[in-house]
Amino acid sequence: MRGTPLFGLLARSLLAATLLSFAQFTQAAGERLLFWRVDTPGATVYLLGSMHLASPEIYPLRSEIMVAFTKSDALAVELDISGARAFEIQQRMLERGRYPAGQTLADEISPDTWAALSRRLESSGLPPALMQNLKPGMVVTTLSTMELVKLGLNPEQGIDRYFLDQARGNKPILELETVDRQLDVVLDTPEPDLLVRQTLAQLDDLEAMMAELVGYWKSGDGKGLARLVIEDELEKHPEFRDLHRRMFDDRNRDMTTKILDMQSRGGTYFVVVGAGHLVGDQGIISMLARRGQKPVQL
Repeated sequence: MRGTPLFGLLARSLLAATLLSFAQFTQAAGERLLFWRVDTPGATVYLLGSMHLASPEIYPLRSEIMVAFTKSDALAVELDISGARAFEIQQRMLERGRYPAGQTLADEISPDTWAALSRRLESSGLPPALMQNLKPGMVVTTLSTMELVKLGLNPEQGIDRYFLDQARGNKPILELETVDRQLDVVLDTPEPDLLVRQTLAQLDDLEAMMAELVGYWKSGDGKGLARLVIEDELEKHPEFRDLHRRMFDDRNRDMTTKILDMQSRGGTYFVVVGAGHLVGDQGIISMLARRGQKPVQL
């Protein structure tokens, strides 16, 4: 995401797993955060719930987190979106994120939804005429990014970006997903109208949701976070369940499989993924626990 306005952000902005505004951040040193250790024979995996957008005020992170990173053999992230990889990802996004000639977003969604989206785009300084040739995933991600930046968040300060910069040239960087895997989820949604309506509904409550969410993140309250971004969301909007499954549950399962493979190879790994992927009954921590492992929150 960071240099790329797409990856990870769509899911986090839709279900509020990026965090709060600049003015409300305090330094994260000493905060518990969402941080686990899992020991298996021959392997140790640390898992840190990330904010994909943040501000410098959250650094330095807790010393235990930095010590764990330093002694890890490799960093694992959803996608390596830093350095030269950022340009490659941007190009792939542009290839897949535009409609073919003669087709527009207005053809894919209802007139009422297009009208509501147009109003929101205009209020955010994004002319609808310039956005109508983009697929809905591209449009709502761009819009979500704009709204989060208005709250003072910066993708360059995200926790995964921070650790990618620290690891570059010093540790192997492993990817838990592929570019096309994330694009499949974001761009090939079977219900574009539902995706746009969900985004618009959540953007209306974005700042208040962020304020509540950051408290859970800083205190390491995974249950509170899961309740806010998963359980309450689906209770209010059961029609979003399939979209949520695609955004979270399916990806959590696939990333867990990659983590299990890392464990089978042995060594110490530092895993940074969006906080929303770690929590809840279908989160990575629960999936590892159902495998008989014993994640310990630090």
